Amino acid sequence: MRNRLFPIMGILIVLLSAAYPTMGVPITGATGSKVQMNFMYQDPDPAEAGKYIDLRWQIVNTMGGTLDNLRFRLDAGYPFLYEAGDSPDKYLGTSAGTNDKEVYYVLHYKLKVADSALKGTYNVTLGWTTGEGWTKKDFPVYIDPQKSDFVVGALETSPEKLIADTDEAKLSVNIENIGKGNAENVKVKLLLPSGFKPTYSYSDEDSLGIIEKGGSKKATFYVDTDENVTDGEYDAKLDITYRDENDETNQYRTKTLDLNIPIKPAPHLVVESVSSTPANLVPGSKADILVKVRNNGNEKAETVSLRVFKDSSQPFEFSEKSDFIGKLEPGESGDAVIRLTVDQSAAAKKYLLDVELRGIDQKENVVIFSRTVPLTVVAETGSPLKNVGLLGGFVAVLGAIGVAYYLRGRKKL
Repeated sequence: MRNRLFPIMGILIVLLSAAYPTMGVPITGATGSKVQMNFMYQDPDPAEAGKYIDLRWQIVNTMGGTLDNLRFRLDAGYPFLYEAGDSPDKYLGTSAGTNDKEVYYVLHYKLKVADSALKGTYNVTLGWTTGEGWTKKDFPVYIDPQKSDFVVGALETSPEKLIADTDEAKLSVNIENIGKGNAENVKVKLLLPSGFKPTYSYSDEDSLGIIEKGGSKKATFYVDTDENVTDGEYDAKLDITYRDENDETNQYRTKTLDLNIPIKPAPHLVVESVSSTPANLVPGSKADILVKVRNNGNEKAETVSLRVFKDSSQPFEFSEKSDFIGKLEPGESGDAVIRLTVDQSAAAKKYLLDVELRGIDQKENVVIFSRTVPLTVVAETGSPLKNVGLLGGFVAVLGAIGVAYYLRGRKKL
């Protein structure tokens, strides 16, 4: 009888070993009063976002007798999901006790990791009971998504020193993929703070195509800065839209990153006021135009000058179209004078002269500002004496015509 029992026991042990393979030394364990729960492994390790993971525990009943109604429950919150018909509750029924750790049950759970899971270690809680209260223990599960992930690299600007009142400033920023997978159809949109605007339509967007894992590409934008913007750091945002190369759902994702745009201290030259001598510009007159220039910036400007850009469509001839002002401290004003002659045929209306204000900042960089100077030409009204003279001349002409007709009539008689 004993000889027959040994082969049967051997077959049972082989079958149990095949169904519940031993994976070596347990990694972590929890010992209750009667049951030990040893975490065997997770597959894959690390887990990947959007994919399934197998979790297995070695369950050893250290009691010499048996346990009835042995139940287990796995509490696994975000980013783990119960799918594929699995349940948090497992029932093993009656368990024979043993002091031999080589005899054990294998507890198995299959979970799905959420698509949005981030890299990190997450705890799941495994508990057991026979109906007399729960014994629980936390176990760590490591996730490292095989996905794209981005950071912002160096920002380059042109001009190198970005200041207020700049048109078509070029911003170039590196977008680096530090994730575990390639990113496809990458598009970047620059969200600008107050005081900034795109130079033209879609100049705040760029398409980068594919960015491989570990690689980077440069996004380029063109923006204008407002003349009232002060120096300092301005918080912009980058919205990065992309698709993971291995995403079977073909889902597009968006990641928002911070971008600091620096505005440097600089001179800021503006036209404060305009006056002329004589006060009224009339056709045919000569005039001196006094332009008061003010430094509204927060840095001194050296060798400030003004120059007029002549427009052939405007009725002015310039004898002097530039003037040197000199040094202007922040908040200080200076005068420039230009001299001109108004054409005899000039129409009475307001004209806008294009002028350039130029200076040198503290780092000896040339700063240039395009401004306009308004000039108004008025119709010539003339003096009272002149009007009387014109009237007398008109009367004289009429009189001469009348005399001529009178003499011609007498000759016919």
